[in-house]
Amino acid sequence: MKSDVVIIGGSAAGLMAAVTLKKRTPEKSVTVIRNVSRTPVPCGIPYIYGIMGQVDKDLIPDQGFIDQGIEIRQDNVSKIDRAEKEVVLDNGERIAYNKLIIGTGSKPFVPPLPGIDKSNIFSISKDPVYLQKIYAALEPAQNVVVIGGGFIGVEMAEQIVAMGAKAGGKKNVTIVEMLPRCLMLACEEEFCIEIENELKDLGITIRTNCQAQELTGEENVCGVKLADGEVLPADVVIIGIGAQANIDLAQACGLEADPRAGIKVDEYMQTSDPDIFAAGDCAAKFSSITGKPSGIRLASVACCEGMIAASNLDEKKRKTLGALGAFSTVVGKRAVAAAGLSSKAAADAGIDFIVGEVTAPNRHPGHLPGAIPNMKVKLIFRKDDGIIIGGHVSGGEAAADMVNIVAGAIQAHLTAEQMAVMQYATHPLLTASPLSYHVMLAAENAAAQLS
Repeated sequence: MKSDVVIIGGSAAGLMAAVTLKKRTPEKSVTVIRNVSRTPVPCGIPYIYGIMGQVDKDLIPDQGFIDQGIEIRQDNVSKIDRAEKEVVLDNGERIAYNKLIIGTGSKPFVPPLPGIDKSNIFSISKDPVYLQKIYAALEPAQNVVVIGGGFIGVEMAEQIVAMGAKAGGKKNVTIVEMLPRCLMLACEEEFCIEIENELKDLGITIRTNCQAQELTGEENVCGVKLADGEVLPADVVIIGIGAQANIDLAQACGLEADPRAGIKVDEYMQTSDPDIFAAGDCAAKFSSITGKPSGIRLASVACCEGMIAASNLDEKKRKTLGALGAFSTVVGKRAVAAAGLSSKAAADAGIDFIVGEVTAPNRHPGHLPGAIPNMKVKLIFRKDDGIIIGGHVSGGEAAADMVNIVAGAIQAHLTAEQMAVMQYATHPLLTASPLSYHVMLAAENAAAQLS
């Protein structure tokens, strides 16, 4: 078999690359090879266990891609033969390619803790069969420990509590996080505290500045022993402490790759082989703000990189701007969102900065339905040139869309002065007043300091 373009990996990067190819070069044959039966919506995985209630509700339909002429195959690629320009499947079948895109994603980081191999200990894998095993284990569980207080850990904890409530019972959930706050790698500390308060209101126990030392039990896990000697009871343990690039295939065929950073690519997403590109979690990244290596792995970044890689197969047209890192989540009644650097990250990078912030209702007047009286925005600007390098939002559902404005501003290198005089859509039932629109006013507050 031969395909003009073979894509290894059927999640965000691979699917976006395939769609981009069919839009721009519909005459090309495109084959996507994935090693799972269906592709889950990556960011929707935690909500399988609470809001959605089943794995099948979090799957990306194949038919839309098939209708565009994209071939999707469930197989495992065992080898990339660069000399023959072929990929080799487990059954020995070979598929020739003109160009190859590697989108093998990432695999969960599993710490080498004593007892890690016991039953009912799970990381978060993008495999529907595995996700169903987690569901089956969680249903009867009373005590659940989530190791890791990042986005996955926080969202899983919330949804496991919701799972118990839907069944008319209660699950005791504890988050164990080694940093001082949950979500601290992405968000301003004051917003981390808000989310922790929401988690506590849901009955979730939070153990920060705390580290798991051992997983206890016989065949099945029954507890998590902490560094201070305390043992938390656990029928199920969920591990959500990050992911590492899946580079095995790339390394085996001689491509430049680093176990921590990922597959080495240039600004066009091209590897050390001119006919092979890489995109998504498996590809190495740099910060769009500092230029330094970045460990950010998000579906939004993967989609962007898949599009860039697909656009450059025949002619180099698009460059990556680096990984920005735009996040959002909602827990209980509070949503938080972030783009770019936090004030701590900026300080750690040695950047001299100022902060513009504002707290105001998200409706005008503030008594209208859906009003949140204390929606807050913090914008971070370089002190030397006034260019925005970060933004953080806490409030209601609009937080994610508002931080997307900030993400666009960061990528466009806008200054506080420019953001203060941008024009925004406002409406009493949808936004804050034009007199106090959060992004505008926070930027103006920063511009006043800079002047």
